[in-house]
Amino acid sequence: MQNIYYGIKQKNIGTENFNVSITQHTNEELIPNHSHDMPYLCLLLLGNYTEKSFKKRIVNSGTILYRSANYEHSNEFNANKSVCLNLEFSNSELFATTNNFKFPSIEFEKQISINISRLLVEINKGTDNDIINVICFETVLDYFECNDVKGKLKWINDVKNYIHDNPTKNISLDNLTKEFQLHPNYIIRKFKERTGYKLSEYLEKMRLENTIQEMINSNQKIGNIALDNGYFDQSHFNRVFKKHLTISPTKFKNILKG
Repeated sequence: MQNIYYGIKQKNIGTENFNVSITQHTNEELIPNHSHDMPYLCLLLLGNYTEKSFKKRIVNSGTILYRSANYEHSNEFNANKSVCLNLEFSNSELFATTNNFKFPSIEFEKQISINISRLLVEINKGTDNDIINVICFETVLDYFECNDVKGKLKWINDVKNYIHDNPTKNISLDNLTKEFQLHPNYIIRKFKERTGYKLSEYLEKMRLENTIQEMINSNQKIGNIALDNGYFDQSHFNRVFKKHLTISPTKFKNILKG
């Protein structure tokens, strides 16, 4: 059963495993207490709102929420225009069984990812549903970090947290070896083996996601945001951005405005 989302529905796409929609909301719009039959991810692209459940929280743009099935909550939108990208599972039991996947038992949130940003871009391009389905799958795997199927080493999580906490810092392999007292070859080999990312790829991913987050929440010029996040100049940032998202940062910014 497909979840019902309130607001004005701008896009609605059904794929093999997911239902994806983009909804728009207005200032002081109140959504009464409700729940969804299927677990889902919700990315707030624009605006902000107050969610009330077992506790009250403000959700700001650039935030991805995970909500389990039957999670009861209400929402009050606080901006003139708010836009949400909703990614729900069409059949969570089948998805879990087919992919040996266990849904988290608690709700949580993270900042915007590269994959869900790509999903937004491809939806606006009118990309075929089979490609949209693959990107949804990649978004879910990345969000829940399901690629780490071979077990975890504590230092790997420590390295990831170190990178998360210092997204704009110049993090060299030499710094990491000194920080965690590990041989550089061991770091390179085990990080790729356990996370699915080369260390350089993960560094680039975190830096780009932090930059996208700032693009959503800041009125600064794109070039200034790029410099603040460790890119040499806007040209360098444009190349990295287009490599991952296929469009320029300026075009992506225009998509965010709706």
